Amino acid sequence: MSSSTLLNLGQLCEALRSHLYGRHLLDSNDTVELLAHGEANVIFRLNSDRLVRVAVNTPNQRFGGDFSRVTAFEASILGYLQGTGLGHQLLDAQLQPSVDFPYTYSITNYLPGGPLNYSRLQLQQCATTLARLHRLPLQNDRLYQLMPLVQRVSQPLSLFFQEAWDYAQPYITSSDADPDVVAMLEILLTKAQTRLAAETLLSDYPHECLVHSDHTYENWVINPQQAYLIDWEWAEIGSPAGDLGHFLSPVTVRRYRNYQLPAEDKQFFLNAYYNALDDADLAQTMGVHFAVFGAFPALRSLCWTAGYWVTARRWYAGADSSSAVARMERLQESQRQFSTMWAEVMALLEEPLP
Repeated sequence: MSSSTLLNLGQLCEALRSHLYGRHLLDSNDTVELLAHGEANVIFRLNSDRLVRVAVNTPNQRFGGDFSRVTAFEASILGYLQGTGLGHQLLDAQLQPSVDFPYTYSITNYLPGGPLNYSRLQLQQCATTLARLHRLPLQNDRLYQLMPLVQRVSQPLSLFFQEAWDYAQPYITSSDADPDVVAMLEILLTKAQTRLAAETLLSDYPHECLVHSDHTYENWVINPQQAYLIDWEWAEIGSPAGDLGHFLSPVTVRRYRNYQLPAEDKQFFLNAYYNALDDADLAQTMGVHFAVFGAFPALRSLCWTAGYWVTARRWYAGADSSSAVARMERLQESQRQFSTMWAEVMALLEEPLP
């Protein structure tokens, strides 16, 4: 199925129910309810204690448009994280489409809680979770077992710059593009290119770990006890600043009710993160990584946003589901906010290097 094909979610739910019943993963009295429809997955809730994440699309260019690979990728991440308590527990998965259900999916436990709201309490919780993730042992056999599936990013500035350039192209080359927006994108990319030489500083302060890389508020599940990370499609092995930069990116934060994170809350989060590392030398290393690389996730997100204006119209225009309508509204809002977000990302790229 093409990624641009509109889904009939009711039919998908019934096909999933029949398939799970045939695999003896569902009883006749069990419930299957649509919970959410994201960019890559349609998520169903089984009774009150399980989730099924069905892969239906991927905007992530690293998968080459093959969204069936998303399930195997995320299953490998959850396998590595098993027992850490940082996210879902993997219970079952279909890694190849089957005759009766032509999609891949994973089944996990259900995590109680709600999405990130950027309160000081939740910023503290998220900082603690990320510090725990970034301190998982490097010399871990399970980590290196991820290598065939999970990209290892040794030159993150170069990679993110290239991906930002690639994501911007659908808009820049579009016949409907606004010349002012095209000019802003080109200025932004030129500014970012001047900072690429600072990439060598990362090798002076080496630290590699698993990073999540997609910190939109909906990818956090937070309750009074803990903040959990979900949806690992963009995960990689590389600099922890990929997480810090994406979490604090004005493009990411604005997805939550057009919110703008105050500068003092940004510093509160960073201080909480450095303190949670409980290692002064490691905190210094993370500070260098953030100063060098932290702006690039915001750069990539803003360029992705512009390209998304083109692709989302193909995916969602004319669809009448609440999810599709919400995404078209988000697209229109991001167009109204673009010049402001552009100025914020430019300011990040102009911050001094260490």
